[in-house]
Amino acid sequence: MVNEIVKRILIGVIATVLFCVSIAIFAYTPVSNREPNSSYISLTGIFVIFATYSGPVFIIAGVIWSFVIDKISVKYQLDSRGKRYLRKFIWYILAGIVSTLIFLFIISNGDIVYNTETFSLLSVGIIASLLYYHLQIIMQPLFNKRSSEA
Repeated sequence: MVNEIVKRILIGVIATVLFCVSIAIFAYTPVSNREPNSSYISLTGIFVIFATYSGPVFIIAGVIWSFVIDKISVKYQLDSRGKRYLRKFIWYILAGIVSTLIFLFIISNGDIVYNTETFSLLSVGIIASLLYYHLQIIMQPLFNKRSSEA
């Protein structure tokens, strides 16, 4: 059980790094495009800001949701691989939506405003949860290989 938690935390950390690097690159203003006499944050600074907020969400929510989804999916082990993938894909989308709504609720002190920005954040939450899911799929053979060698 502890080994499973460590694996999922590791996936959460890797997902945080990939996610935050990607978003930081989009948010970064290159030196050549900067306005004179204006303040800009470095690429590293943007990464740290995003990682500060999304890291705990990836690690806490990612670990919890992955256990919940795995527990639910035990019922469907006899389904084809494609059906299992699609079912988990949808569950991770829902997990991303719920996690984002909880995050917005916390940072807005319970006063979520439903506007275009909220829906943009929901899509970012969906992308983040699907990144976690696909990293879990990609890393599973690596974890299985390591556990058989031990």
